[in-house]
Amino acid sequence: MSLHFDTENEQCPPNRATFADTPEGLAATTNSFFSGPPQTTESELSKLFTPTFTQCDDGNAPSGSRDFPAFVKNIRWLREILPPGSVNVKVTLYMRDGNHIAERHSGDPMTMEDGSVVLGETYMWIELAEDGRIEGVVETVRKMLLKGPTKGEDVKVES
Repeated sequence: MSLHFDTENEQCPPNRATFADTPEGLAATTNSFFSGPPQTTESELSKLFTPTFTQCDDGNAPSGSRDFPAFVKNIRWLREILPPGSVNVKVTLYMRDGNHIAERHSGDPMTMEDGSVVLGETYMWIELAEDGRIEGVVETVRKMLLKGPTKGEDVKVES
């Protein structure tokens, strides 16, 4: 996991995390969530997220939100089931205003067990703490069926 700290910029607090300052840095950091050993998940995510971090999403968690311990548990589980390097997030839209980021990202299409091919696109709103770590995320995921499960027929997806 690469973690960048800005020690040169006088406008930033000392040792401020800068991984979210560019679309490339945010994509690389997001990809790193899924590639480390499960046992180091909490220590690695603690460098990126505040202890009071919350994630609100569109139903992935039963309550629609996760606190930091629940987020760590979810990422640890994903690290256990996903092959290293299988997640390849690409940030396709990135806008920043102070400590607020709006971004859109997607990964590579995934082939499901039934043979269907799905592409997910995530819209995320991020709030950064003063030290550059992520304090909160609100996100929604749009899943697009690219190929249906029956006889390999393609499904037309309107954009």
